[in-house]
Order: sequence, then C-alpha cells, then structure tokens
Amino acid sequence: MPKDAAEPPLTRRGKLARVGATLAMVLALGATSLWGTDDLFPFSPFKMYSHAHDPDGWANSTSLILTDATGRSFSVGDNDTGFRRAELEGQLSRFREDPGLLALVAEAYEDAHPDSPEIVGAEVRIVHYELKDGERTGAERLEIAATWTEGSEAP
Repeated sequence: MPKDAAEPPLTRRGKLARVGATLAMVLALGATSLWGTDDLFPFSPFKMYSHAHDPDGWANSTSLILTDATGRSFSVGDNDTGFRRAELEGQLSRFREDPGLLALVAEAYEDAHPDSPEIVGAEVRIVHYELKDGERTGAERLEIAATWTEGSEAP
C-alpha cells in the first residue's frame, strides 16, 4: 500500500478480536499470577522474585565444587561450565536423586578447560546461614546435597 493511501478503518469484527485478545491476556496474567508457577512463563508470577528472606531466619547459598585429578577442589561459576547457579538450584532434586548427572557438569567443565587436569569428582554444597536483622550471625550449617566421583554410575 502506498504511503499516501489511508489505512482502511478497523472493522467491528477487528475491534472485537483485539478486545477479546486483550481480555484473554489480562485474564491469563491475572490467573497465573495468583495460581500459577514459574513453569508457565511468560504467564507466571516469578515467585523467586516475589518473596524476601526473613531477616531473622535462615538463608542458603548453593555452590558446585569440582575436584580434579591432582586432588584440588574448587568452586565453579557460570562461565566455567555454562551451567548457571539458578539451573543448579532448579535441578537440585534431580541431582539428589541421581548424583551421576554431575558427571555431565564435570564434562562441560573439561570441554571448556581442555588444558586443565581431568575432573574426578563433583558435589553440590549448600551453606545454610543464620540472619539476625538481615545480617549474618556467624552460625552456619553445611549440607552436601549430591556427590559424584569418577567411576560411579554416570548417565
């Protein structure tokens, strides 16, 4: 259509379709915000962002620790494996059920660091720490959520 030509007016049917689509979107967003889970993206409440830790309770920090063939253990970050901390926490139940899945994360580290010693072990650690008025009290508890060593069952 040439630039000069006026666009035809929206028909009654077109207006109803737009209003219907808008109402459907508003209803979907409202319903999933009240009763949905993060799996319903983009219609989801993102509950991970909607709750604050109790400033006088316990919080936790999850990390992935790898052990190489020299016996050195070290924490790895997102850039080391391509596996983000949020994914680690989101898949925690799977790692608990099948620690052999950690072999895949170790393999990803080896692929990203071909000149490094072979990875022979991995574990998921959760440090639970106490808060008082939003500050750490110094009280901590370490939980080993999953452990894999080379030679153990892997996928």
